[in-house]
Amino acid sequence: MRWRLAVPGMVILAGCRGGNSGGEAAVLTRVPVGIAIVRTDTISEQVAVVGRLTPIPGGSALLTAPAAGVVQVVRVQIGQVVQAGQLLVDLEIPELASSARELRAAAEIAERDAKRQQELLREGIASEKQVEEKMAAATAGRSAADAAEQLLARASVRSPIAGAVQRVAAHPGERVEAGAALVEVINRNILDLIGSIPSSQLSRLRIGQPALVTAEGVPGSRRGEVRAIAPAVDSLSNAGQVVVRVSSPGEAFRAGAGATATISLGTKRGVRVVPDSALVLVGATMSVFVIGPDSLARVVPVRVGVREGGRAEVEGALSAGDRVATTGAYGLADGMRVVADTGTAKPAEPE
Repeated sequence: MRWRLAVPGMVILAGCRGGNSGGEAAVLTRVPVGIAIVRTDTISEQVAVVGRLTPIPGGSALLTAPAAGVVQVVRVQIGQVVQAGQLLVDLEIPELASSARELRAAAEIAERDAKRQQELLREGIASEKQVEEKMAAATAGRSAADAAEQLLARASVRSPIAGAVQRVAAHPGERVEAGAALVEVINRNILDLIGSIPSSQLSRLRIGQPALVTAEGVPGSRRGEVRAIAPAVDSLSNAGQVVVRVSSPGEAFRAGAGATATISLGTKRGVRVVPDSALVLVGATMSVFVIGPDSLARVVPVRVGVREGGRAEVEGALSAGDRVATTGAYGLADGMRVVADTGTAKPAEPE
């Protein structure tokens, strides 16, 4: 009688013939592995830049008090959309208002004196030097009055850019000092992702290369492009900074959030492609195990090129249609016999 029993990773064959108590036994080991087919395919070359979203240069404004005063009215709240020139905060600055009135009055007196000296010069009473001195005094007085009035106008704090209110730091009735933060506005219609990548990849980037940007907690992606590349790398990390601009991020993308930009470096067509899981390090050489018709696994060294979406471009003694080991490949050695792993162990049918 002959019988066969299958167990995971091994098939044992044994036989009994007549009354021969010294029956022969043969043991054959078969390692279960996942198997994939080498394909000729198209693969995109990409590099990922991880960083944070920030407003573009000039895309944010922190408005401060022009002088010490009292907050009269705060006209906006956090998240409110504002336009360039829109009034945000009213300040009361009595000292500045008084100074502006006094300087304007002094400037008007100086201008009248200058005109009077010009008339006296025409009558031959005043000298040209006296006229020049009065004209200079009038000009200085007018400049001082203009500057004071411009500073007073800043007591009505207006947004210099269109955007949304990020922060309100002032409250009605509060006294603030000169330079105190009042309101911060951010332009959220355009954002930059600033991140770092290794210098080996940095050299392959070009201004204008397209990218897809994803942000933490936000479904989907937005289109962007490489806007700037740092001219040097950090001596400690050996990485350089890259700026990827997102022109239409939408409301879901927010400045300060973590984000990843996948930059497309180009597309390769007609290359041999295997799953990433087929790549194993044999000694110091990246290799794959090719499964022959005899179910024996043979080591084939490969050079790995572009990787994308769990796939890898390989070069070596491989042909499209070859079978390679995937799951379980790290447990193999050259010349092992394998069997396709179906995920379950089934007992063999008796003969």
